[in-house]
Amino acid sequence: MGNLFESENIEILIEGVKIVVSEHTVNDQQIFRLMFSDDRLPLVITRISSVSGNLWTSIPQGRQKEAELFGKEISKHLKT
Repeated sequence: MGNLFESENIEILIEGVKIVVSEHTVNDQQIFRLMFSDDRLPLVITRISSVSGNLWTSIPQGRQKEAELFGKEISKHLKT
């Protein structure tokens, strides 16, 4: 699996918080590591397929709302 971003990392700004997103492959699974400019812990998310379609989820689970919010923003920066 190759890099899905146009560049190596992307930076996005949401609600005044800068987020640096890097893409990684683990066991053939594409994951995204998010580092926040505030005191929030890093977040790892991935896209999964379900009966409802493609969803974003956190690894480990527990930060689903953040995964969905930030995943939608990351999708805007992926190569098509």
